[in-house]
Amino acid sequence: MKNEVRPGWVLLKAIFLFVIVNMVFALMNPPVGKLTLYNHIIPGRLRFPYEKEPSFYSVGHNAPIYEDFDAMFGAHVISKRKSANEFRLILLGDSATWGVSVSASEMLSEQINRLHIKTCDGRVVHAYNLGYPLSFLTRDLLILDKAMQYKPDMVFWLITLSTLEPKTAETYFILPHSQQYLRLANTYGIKGSYFSQPIQETSFWEKTILGQRKRLKNIVLTQAFGLLWAATGIDNHETLQPERPLPSSDVENSLEYDGQSPDESSNLFHSLMMDVLSTAYEVAGTVPVVLVNEPIYVANGKNNLVRYNEFYPRWVFDEYRQYMAEWTKKPNHQWLDDWNVIPPEEFSDAFFHRRPSGEKRFAELLAPEIKKLVCK
Repeated sequence: MKNEVRPGWVLLKAIFLFVIVNMVFALMNPPVGKLTLYNHIIPGRLRFPYEKEPSFYSVGHNAPIYEDFDAMFGAHVISKRKSANEFRLILLGDSATWGVSVSASEMLSEQINRLHIKTCDGRVVHAYNLGYPLSFLTRDLLILDKAMQYKPDMVFWLITLSTLEPKTAETYFILPHSQQYLRLANTYGIKGSYFSQPIQETSFWEKTILGQRKRLKNIVLTQAFGLLWAATGIDNHETLQPERPLPSSDVENSLEYDGQSPDESSNLFHSLMMDVLSTAYEVAGTVPVVLVNEPIYVANGKNNLVRYNEFYPRWVFDEYRQYMAEWTKKPNHQWLDDWNVIPPEEFSDAFFHRRPSGEKRFAELLAPEIKKLVCK
């Protein structure tokens, strides 16, 4: 007599098994992000994996994995063993540092590496791009905290006024790293009142396979796309687009900045996240942190005496520069005010993103400063 197949019983067992597997995964919390082909079978990426939208993942041979620092750093060339004659310079920052308008081989860190800068004791300065699109200060702090595992010798943190302003949109990046954030916040007294929701420990449900499905999917995609990255050097769809026309040199005749007028500047500067910036020096310890006021597009046409560009009116950016010059007078606080060193024609848009020629020029301008700082 043949055994009768009972679909309901099979389905019940499958559901039970699925629940058990999810519970075991949540309890064990395996470090899946540490499993990587990069720097072993395929070369490490020169910058963190990033793509704006899923429709571009296959085009740019990339998928964002900001939810998992192990996977982000594991895919990056910085996770290779540090050589004895290497001076590690890490670059933090937003999309301008990441290089949204240029290929990986043309971005600022690679332009610096081509200059073969050496320290006074003969070590070769190697720059690593740890920037990530969007100006999120607390996110950069978390990246710095993780980066300390890779033995940097110096940090260049490229910032602008917008970087220092609180943004509720940063919440989505901090939530996956709640344990790391809470450790830093409790240790150094960081205020997180601007987040769109409280930062809390990850729940049991969020640790299951179902709760982690987006992270796990992007980890797998990033590994799979690594073969295409290795073969083509393409890591973002933006670099495949036609070169953008030069930005307009004309700006609007408005003093408003982010809904604020000049007489509201005290409120603006009081809200800046200077406690987060100060924490970076504690996290870095003896490793020097150099703040770089990243270059901005400076319009030279109509209304250029009112605004530097479409983003910044002159009054707010001038006050910001004065504010930072005073703030960085503290011991061991280095400030490179490079806001206007790149001419307008070297930008790909009217804000911050540079063309390849702008990246090269910026690297050449930074080289003497780097040489001076690494020989102290």
